[in-house]
Amino acid sequence: MKKKSLLLFYTLFLSFLFIKLSNAEIKEEIINKIENTDTLTFEFKQKIDDRIETGDCVIKYPKLLRCDYEDKYRKRLISNGKTLAVIQRKYKKIFYYPLKTTPLYFILDKEYLLNFLSKNDPILIDDILIKFIIKENNNLLEIFFEKNSKNLKGWKTKDIYKKDVEFLIMNLETNMPANKKLFKIPFDGDL
Repeated sequence: MKKKSLLLFYTLFLSFLFIKLSNAEIKEEIINKIENTDTLTFEFKQKIDDRIETGDCVIKYPKLLRCDYEDKYRKRLISNGKTLAVIQRKYKKIFYYPLKTTPLYFILDKEYLLNFLSKNDPILIDDILIKFIIKENNNLLEIFFEKNSKNLKGWKTKDIYKKDVEFLIMNLETNMPANKKLFKIPFDGDL
């Protein structure tokens, strides 16, 4: 009986050790991928409740973002590193938010993301995705990486109306040139 208990304990210990080593290797690969990335250019599909939106984005580290939506409002999101502007070009309206108060901050701040990944283990690793959860400043963000490539695959959060928002990245290209002028936020009168 003691031999069986000892063997079971030893097997469980080795399994735990293997999982920890595997997680560490996966985290290191993701960290290396992010460290060597200056820009991300991609198409996206965003689901808010039952509504699907599509478009394309450019992320330039540190903290720059521009997303153009293919919707009736001709929506555009721009982050200049400090402010996130949501622009409805059809109606010539702009809404400004401090970037630090949005869940996007955690994805756009490369140093924060690298620090977070180095200190936290994934909550899920399956055949397709690696998932981490960031809980900070009243924000909850699930961030996904593709298991094989270790590339950013998307995220899930809640919008200001507490609706679930799932953002999926498709056709990702890394380190493509991106002009800084793309990330210039217009003022209300500039539309």
